[in-house]
Amino acid sequence: MKILKFKKTSKDKYKLFLDNNEVITLYEDVIIDNDLLIKKEIDNDTLNNLMNQNNDVYAYNVALNYISIKMRSIKEIKEYLIKKGFSTLIINKIIDKLINNGYLNDVNFTKAFINDQINLSTKGPYKIRKELVKYGVDESIIESEISNIDNNIIKEKLSRLIKKQVKIKKGSANSLKLKLVSYFTNLGYDKQLVLDELSNYDLSSDINLLQKDFDKLYSKYKDKYTGTKLDYFIAQKLYLKGYTSDDITNIIKKNSSL
Repeated sequence: MKILKFKKTSKDKYKLFLDNNEVITLYEDVIIDNDLLIKKEIDNDTLNNLMNQNNDVYAYNVALNYISIKMRSIKEIKEYLIKKGFSTLIINKIIDKLINNGYLNDVNFTKAFINDQINLSTKGPYKIRKELVKYGVDESIIESEISNIDNNIIKEKLSRLIKKQVKIKKGSANSLKLKLVSYFTNLGYDKQLVLDELSNYDLSSDINLLQKDFDKLYSKYKDKYTGTKLDYFIAQKLYLKGYTSDDITNIIKKNSSL
């Protein structure tokens, strides 16, 4: 077979018209690497090699486009190329090429990921660590980079988040504290660090809120229970809401004339 002419179809692809009426499309890199010129003779074996090289270039470009959106881990690229239907042989070849060309590096990915999560999300170190595991990053890399996080930055971030949540979340002192500890440990912060930061806030029971809860319970159960039985029932309900025994005793005494 002989190449008769070329026709550019995009910025990096050309159609090659052969003298057997066959038309193939190749990437510019494949054409240059194989010195494909007009009138050059190619046999079937050469044609098969060209198509294989072309498929490699296609896979490489698919991976590059995916990386251009944001940094990716090695595992992400492998899974993406698998979904695209590329063979294991091609995927491994592309991964190696991306690593050698500096486009894939799990250490750099981890550094960037941690930086983004610290500055752009509410997540703490433990949750960040779990997400990096899902991205397939080696444990040694994760531990090394997580340990490099400045503890002062974490404390300052947690303090800002707690200040905001204290204003939003409602409840008795105990229930509010439990809610906040649960909320921030689920976000990936160390429980003791959360407790230490909470100690800087006055989470004493809101008397107005306690009175409101008492009034609701009294109104709901006053026709069902009376006297000490009503007081005991209301006390148990308030205790379950997180109020302290002292606060409950005081509010019941305060409303004993009802």
